[in-house]
Amino acid sequence: MEITSQLVKTLREKTNAPMMNCKKALQESDGDIDKAVDWLRQKGLKLADVRSGRATREGLILTSVADDGSQGAIVELNTETDFVAKMDSFKEIAESLANFLVKTANPPQDVEELLSRQCPICGKTYKDVVTDAIAKTGENMRLRRFAIVKAPVSGLVHGYIHPGSRLAVLVSLSAEKPGPELDALAHNLAMHIAWANPLSLKIEDLPQELVDREKAVYAAKAETEAEEKIKKAGAKAPPKDVLITKMVEGQLKKFHGEVVLLEQAYIKDNAKTVSTVLKESASALGQVQIVSYCRFQLGEEIKGEE
Repeated sequence: MEITSQLVKTLREKTNAPMMNCKKALQESDGDIDKAVDWLRQKGLKLADVRSGRATREGLILTSVADDGSQGAIVELNTETDFVAKMDSFKEIAESLANFLVKTANPPQDVEELLSRQCPICGKTYKDVVTDAIAKTGENMRLRRFAIVKAPVSGLVHGYIHPGSRLAVLVSLSAEKPGPELDALAHNLAMHIAWANPLSLKIEDLPQELVDREKAVYAAKAETEAEEKIKKAGAKAPPKDVLITKMVEGQLKKFHGEVVLLEQAYIKDNAKTVSTVLKESASALGQVQIVSYCRFQLGEEIKGEE
């Protein structure tokens, strides 16, 4: 069968695959459009395998929140270049994934399970959706991670996406008297988390290994500084071990103020801590608490080639 330019154009419009690939697919399929689509998809699967070793350091991080604020989802979808990451079709995949996670009654437990789920828009599995996108763009893509954050009965989840979509936050708040003020507070707190990058919500949530390491550093430094203070103070100086303990406690307090959300200086008023801001909100909202939060930054913790 003769492969006309109109036939190639039709397949091109249907699949968005490169022109030469469309012509080859039609030749291999005797001009049958449906068979040609299947041929391209098969080649897309092969292409995905070939490109799976390429580093995916660009991409998007997007959030989606249920209309009633009961839960939110955040996803990181990666690709090779910023050019592809800015394509509408790439953003649509990330948005579809986030929206699916918010609406599904049976949330997936990991990335592989999510990719096996069916996209409600096109009916394909998300794995096939990503594979088709790889075939069209010629770039490797991967869903790196996702998270779902739920709100308490009396509270809400708020999502914040920093301009550029390379950093996003979900924060869950509870309040005795939820109202419009809670939305504004949640937005400001989400921006604060994006900016301050806390390691934990509360002091007791910090990994003990990290705390022990910091204490060891501060103690070693305090040992030298304590000796110098004792020399200057002479007989009036407190015992060395007491002095070291106070110095280590002071350094730990400063450390907590840098990495613990409730202890950090608030982004909109650094004279107050986040904990103080929550207490001040009680006049309008009753007791307010940060239940949980999730912060994704594009490519964080990726070292070397993937």
